[in-house]
Amino acid sequence: MIRIAKIINTRGLKGECKVMLFTDQDDLRFQKGNPLYLKDGKKLIVENYSVYKGFGYVRFEGITTLEQAEALKNEELYLPPEELTELEEDEYYYHELNGCEVYTEEGEDTGKVVDILETGANLVLRVRSQSGQYLLPFVNAFVLDVDPKEKKIVIRDMDGLR
Repeated sequence: MIRIAKIINTRGLKGECKVMLFTDQDDLRFQKGNPLYLKDGKKLIVENYSVYKGFGYVRFEGITTLEQAEALKNEELYLPPEELTELEEDEYYYHELNGCEVYTEEGEDTGKVVDILETGANLVLRVRSQSGQYLLPFVNAFVLDVDPKEKKIVIRDMDGLR
C-alpha cells in the first residue's frame, strides 16, 4: 500500500478531517467516490474534498460527527499500488526513490535515500551514509541513472556534494 496522506486533525462538527498530503495528485486521489484505506485495511469512501493553505480537508461517507472524525486522527491513508497512474519517462513516485541505494559512477556506495524534500526548483534527496548524511539535488547534473526496481541510483560525484 502507498501512503498518500495522514489525518492530523478535524474541522467543524460534521466529521470533516484535515489531512497532511504526501501526494502531488491530491485532486485525483480524493475524487468523490474514491476508496482510500487505513493501515488495518478499513475502506473509507471520499465524499467531499477541498484544499486550504496547503492542507487537504476531506469528508468520508459514514463519518458525520466530530467524534467519528476524532477517532481517525493520526491515521494514515493508503492507496493500493495498482491504482497508481503511469508516469512519463524519467518521472518517479516518492516511494520508488525512498530506500534506494546511491552509488557513484565508479560504484562506490554513498548511502541510502531516507527522505525527499520539495524545494521550489527541484526535489532534494536526503541520503544517509556511514559518516552522516548529505543532500542530493535530484537534477540531471548529479543524477545519472535511477532504477526503481533494483532500488539503485547512480550519481556523478562532485567536490562539495558529500
